Amino acid sequence: MRMRSPLRSSGQQELLKNTAQVEIIHVSDAAATKANIMEKLARLVQRLQPEDTAVVFFAGHGMAMENRFYLLTHDMGYFGPRVRLNEAGLKRSVPTAFLTESWSTPLKADAARILLVIDSCDSGQALEAEEKRRGPMNSKGLAQLAYEKGMYILTAAQSYQAAQEAELLGHGYLTYALVVEGLQNGAADDGPKDGLVLLREWLDYATNRVPQMQLAKLRQLEKLKQTRGIGLHFSFVEGEEQSLPAEKRSLQRPRVFYRRELEAQPLIVAKTGAPR
Repeated sequence: MRMRSPLRSSGQQELLKNTAQVEIIHVSDAAATKANIMEKLARLVQRLQPEDTAVVFFAGHGMAMENRFYLLTHDMGYFGPRVRLNEAGLKRSVPTAFLTESWSTPLKADAARILLVIDSCDSGQALEAEEKRRGPMNSKGLAQLAYEKGMYILTAAQSYQAAQEAELLGHGYLTYALVVEGLQNGAADDGPKDGLVLLREWLDYATNRVPQMQLAKLRQLEKLKQTRGIGLHFSFVEGEEQSLPAEKRSLQRPRVFYRRELEAQPLIVAKTGAPR
């Protein structure tokens, strides 16, 4: 099996020795233009073989508008407030429709497993139907495609919900929970703790962990506010009342989508050591 994935950065695939080759296609900062993102994704999909595992990990800015989700690119050329951004201003973004079409042709995306992670604001909208009267499983969107192809999809937040990052962590909460806690610290090895992190364990861990991290942060900020008399400005939903107590706030909650039936050979993402 070959793995086209960013997981090599953790060194886990070398430890597992279950991949013949690891290829990384990296796009960041100024290179993250609409044309470059679309070209790299198209090239990845076209090169996939039936034995491959593909991981597409997007960590950046995103936006939902009129039931559609867009990945915001470096070359958008817009510097105003998000609330004033319209469809004309999103022409240089990458729409969900492109992500869907990239994987949908039978001759494309012919891989053993495909994982798509979107760590951005509003990313849950990528799993929704573009037409409100149609549910996700009655549309040609990512949810239906994921079901048909057995894809795994993890988004950082619900529709129209902010995806937060913490300066001290150096990552968004979802990326930190996945990479640092889940893989590097082995925290995703749960149920059972057997020294191995399976793909579903990994995704489920991050889904549950992100709101826990934010609730702990809110409680810490509330304590600082009480003891030092500082203002508390920390919200996860635009327009949310910032004076609400931590337990009543709308915490960022990732969305995970995969088929419920178990795989005959689950993908091992990382090895954490001897079973405890």
